Amino acid sequence: MSCPHCGNRRSYTVRRNHRKCARCRREWSPNDRYPISSIRLTRERWCTAIDAFLNDGTRNAVVRATRLGQFQARAVTTHIREVMTRDVPERLHGTSEADETYVGGTWRNKRAAIRIQGTKRGRGTSKQAIFGIVSREQQQVRVWLVPNVRGRTLRPIIHRIVIRPGPVYTDGAKMYRPLAREGYQHDWVDHDAGEYVRGHVHTQTMDGFWGLLKRNIAPIGGIRKRYLYRFIGEQVWRYNYRFLTREEQIERLLKRL
Repeated sequence: MSCPHCGNRRSYTVRRNHRKCARCRREWSPNDRYPISSIRLTRERWCTAIDAFLNDGTRNAVVRATRLGQFQARAVTTHIREVMTRDVPERLHGTSEADETYVGGTWRNKRAAIRIQGTKRGRGTSKQAIFGIVSREQQQVRVWLVPNVRGRTLRPIIHRIVIRPGPVYTDGAKMYRPLAREGYQHDWVDHDAGEYVRGHVHTQTMDGFWGLLKRNIAPIGGIRKRYLYRFIGEQVWRYNYRFLTREEQIERLLKRL
């Protein structure tokens, strides 16, 4: 029996019928009833847990549906969010919209030690910057946590994700202007001048997703910055696969577990 982690064929039995690899020293369960060896849940209970998570999006919903403990339910929800974060389209084609925003909670709710440092609105704020691209034809979105919103940070992401020469619509920020010279059909709307729509040129689809994202993560509260990508990845997955039936959503996640 080969180790699923390193492929070594030498292993031995340890507690609860688990196997331990003689090379990498990692354990796994040869019982295929458990899709994830570190969590003793059958496929049927995983389906129940995923269904409860998709319905409510909380750990407590998984606890009520599966009767797991809080620690095991936290491991289950973490696995599901990690799978959601990785299940994204590799490339986007057709007409795309690109925009950036910031997340980080209401300033008056932060600790006094943080409020003393001061901040500003919009570009230059101390909140976490996130960048997103949505394809109108695919009706799918990609989102990244970025250190800043400079052109040298954002344009390489567009080059890697959006297939040329698809139209790319943005706001009037100067960092997007070189896209026309870089092979894209680029146009923009000037938000500073009060222009938000000009024919087919707008970023309303991306703005709509930002509103959905902030509305859904706001009730969670207290998300640590190093875990923020999981919660954003969850909302991206829910948006991208919103047209699947619940059974199709569960099966998609279960296969990727």
